[in-house]
Amino acid sequence: MKSLLLALGAQLAAGLPAATDDAFPTLGLANITRIGMSDIKGRSLSGPFLGVDFPDPSIIFGDGSWKAYATSSNGKSIPVATSPDTFSWTLTGNDALPNPGSWVDPNDRGIWAPDVQKNDAGTYVMYYTAHKNGGSHCIGAATSATALGPFTPQAQPLICNDAGGGVIDASGYDDGVNRWILWKVDGNSLGGATTCQGGTPSGAYKPTPIMIQRMARDALTLLDSPSKILDNEGASNNGVVEAPSLYKIGNGNYILFYSAHCYSSDDYDIEYAFSSTINGAYTNRGILLRSVDNKGIWGPGGLDIDPNGKSVVFHGRLNANNGNGARELYSASLTINGRSVSY
Repeated sequence: MKSLLLALGAQLAAGLPAATDDAFPTLGLANITRIGMSDIKGRSLSGPFLGVDFPDPSIIFGDGSWKAYATSSNGKSIPVATSPDTFSWTLTGNDALPNPGSWVDPNDRGIWAPDVQKNDAGTYVMYYTAHKNGGSHCIGAATSATALGPFTPQAQPLICNDAGGGVIDASGYDDGVNRWILWKVDGNSLGGATTCQGGTPSGAYKPTPIMIQRMARDALTLLDSPSKILDNEGASNNGVVEAPSLYKIGNGNYILFYSAHCYSSDDYDIEYAFSSTINGAYTNRGILLRSVDNKGIWGPGGLDIDPNGKSVVFHGRLNANNGNGARELYSASLTINGRSVSY
């Protein structure tokens, strides 16, 4: 299988200044896996292994192999794929969350953006988004003794914010001392100027902040208060940032990966920002992957990174101008290589 090396630096992002010191290295993606296509220069590429809809993927190594989980698709609330190496994936017949919980609206059983952590007791903890009965989208938690599940939901959601438009896209992070949970406040669901909403765009852009909060080592108990670490920049990213994922690099800085723009648009992309503190403001934004990079992936987003910082998964569509098309699973290796850019 052939692979394509892609590296995009923060200094290449439109409207962003070049990094001025080693605190802000260039990030890139190598070995993006794709099949049966050629790029604009006629080179043969490899492609998504599953060949099915597998949006908002997350990964964890558990029970002897890598597991990937996705938003409701393939007839499952939470479909699961397995891999020995994070690059060759097999879709299983498992539904990791067949029962999302009694708090979930029975008329809206779509489950979004699962993320799985393993706590200190060896229990797998899944965070997921679901529509609360009589409310907006909330973040729930469920547990399992095995990575394949089935996961058992808690009786009540973990995080809600009806006034802010709901909450979505939870992800967990363990810094070795504290555990954390990140999520998006779904302000664009309230309307405003963004096109990524149910109504007609009008007025101002609504806040869609990325939040973070410390958790106990059980990965289930919230501690302290949440902090806002990033928000949208209005028209430049269509009033949307979402799908956070966190990683700490060797120099002590934290990288926040996130997606911006509307998920159904070809403008949807994968971006990143830096902070010297885990719950501080993230700045020096850069773009990691976008449709206009001419790599044959449209609307890439929903990136998740493995705890070792080596492998990432994300979704993308196979064709342009196909907002309702399948969002297929892609894998890649993360590169952090100073200011050099490799092709």
